[in-house]
Amino acid sequence: MNERRRHARLPVLHEIDKPINLAVNEKSVPGVLVDLSASGMSLLSFALVPVGSEVNLAIDLPGLKTRQLKGRVVWSIQKGQMWRMGIAFSQVDPVDFRHINKMAIECSDCDTKIALGVSDPCFEKCNYFPLCTKPAKLKKKK
Repeated sequence: MNERRRHARLPVLHEIDKPINLAVNEKSVPGVLVDLSASGMSLLSFALVPVGSEVNLAIDLPGLKTRQLKGRVVWSIQKGQMWRMGIAFSQVDPVDFRHINKMAIECSDCDTKIALGVSDPCFEKCNYFPLCTKPAKLKKKK
């Protein structure tokens, strides 16, 4: 299957228990971010948000605090009592766009280094570092 995404995605579900709140038709819908790219994201929610719905949100995670993002639900799949949905961003601040894209590229580069057997793939200036849970992650120096 050919990759149709324009931007690299980075995983975010690892040990993140802080919900993302979507503003949909003046209602707040909580969800858990699964993955993120500069042009969109997927998340899990107990609430169904219909495909085509316009959403507003901001992301506040370690190493990533965005301004207001706007998007549209482009797909939704029911998983038991939850829904996994994809959101395509329609409005992203250019600074946030570059930061998210850099995080995703550096996460992907790290995965490649690990797959190739590089012994020290991790570096603290990595933009993905605050969200990283890979075993190869450097231990922070005290």
